[in-house]
Amino acid sequence: MIKLKSKHIGGTFSKKIKCVVYGLCDEISAWPYSKDREDNSEEVYFGLKTGQGLLEFKCKSKIQKQRWVAGIQSTLRQVTCLEADKCCLESLSLSD
Repeated sequence: MIKLKSKHIGGTFSKKIKCVVYGLCDEISAWPYSKDREDNSEEVYFGLKTGQGLLEFKCKSKIQKQRWVAGIQSTLRQVTCLEADKCCLESLSLSD
């Protein structure tokens, strides 16, 4: 889970509204609107699963999409590891 607080991706997220990202939707089979867009092969899309719903992003190329998806997945993994470490440390805390 990632909390985005600053402007990202062309102002999609504002500074005043916190947007919690739960996951990523980048596979064609998982994309709900893929049937509507099969004709235009140049456009590629991915989505972020948030508390407000699925946010859609269009990329100019597959390479650009891969970079965004890889960066977001990396950030989600880092946050997951940090949360797991925090839980482990809390369970190991010793009391007098």
